[in-house]
Amino acid sequence: MKSNINGKSEDKIEKVTESLWKVWWFSFYLIIVPSLIAVIGFFIFFFIGKDLYVSIGFSVITFMFVLLFFYKAFDKYRNNPFFLNRKNNLSARINLLFIITILALIVSPIFEIFTPGDKSFELLPLISFIVLYNIVYYYFYFQPIDIFDVAEQKFKHETPFSQWIKQPYNMIILFNYIIHILFLAYTFYTKFSWLFALVSNVIFYLISRGTTMKNIKALSNSNIDDYEFLQELTIYKKKYLNSILSLNFALLIQMPFAISLIYIMIGIPHEITEMITISFLALIFLSIYFKIRLYISSFYNKILRRYETNEFE
Repeated sequence: MKSNINGKSEDKIEKVTESLWKVWWFSFYLIIVPSLIAVIGFFIFFFIGKDLYVSIGFSVITFMFVLLFFYKAFDKYRNNPFFLNRKNNLSARINLLFIITILALIVSPIFEIFTPGDKSFELLPLISFIVLYNIVYYYFYFQPIDIFDVAEQKFKHETPFSQWIKQPYNMIILFNYIIHILFLAYTFYTKFSWLFALVSNVIFYLISRGTTMKNIKALSNSNIDDYEFLQELTIYKKKYLNSILSLNFALLIQMPFAISLIYIMIGIPHEITEMITISFLALIFLSIYFKIRLYISSFYNKILRRYETNEFE
């Protein structure tokens, strides 16, 4: 009887100790370290620029970057880590790409509220995106989806660059980065560049989650056979790629229209020839988009046909 009581007491002590350690690592990695670096960054930015609000803005970006960077160190202490090879990896890949972009874009309106009319924050969405998006590369390096080891039931990390670069879903990450920079740089003076990009990202985030949810659930099923797993993974990659590609071309197409809309709202008229040119440019982007979609469909359909005949790559 005493041994049972002692055993239960030891279990409780162990659970309490584990909980305290989790609280400590959470505080250290996600509060103490990011806050300390952000405070140091604030004084450095203030010393260089002598502007209080701009220094606060850059220190907030620094805090967010460090917070996202150190989350990986804390993640291993959770019972259900955000990044797992089989269950959460594919879902996290979508969440990470869109959420980091959304976080970068909402920095600007927050400071616009406190400093109305201040032009110092016009470039803040662009700067915050350029800085924070690097976290995407950092996490995707540790959580690849290029090669699935059927024997070990996990994704391989040692993917040769020659093979990595052949995968369209990898290249779209860089393409997404370039298109967002182009959009934010070209439209920053409208003061609403962040809004157009934010709305587009939220819409396509929901679309990406909705279209891939079925595949992610199937891939997390431990009873799925190897060939079916590879088929579902290929379909997931195709849907993932198409959603990011659609977002990028949505930004390209709306870029000149966004500027025209802002001009019209503030009373600056547009000539008919300008509107025709903008519409023609949009049609060119649209035709390029459909051609790329056709290539993507052909690329992944070939892979799927191989799996249907039980032939591995």
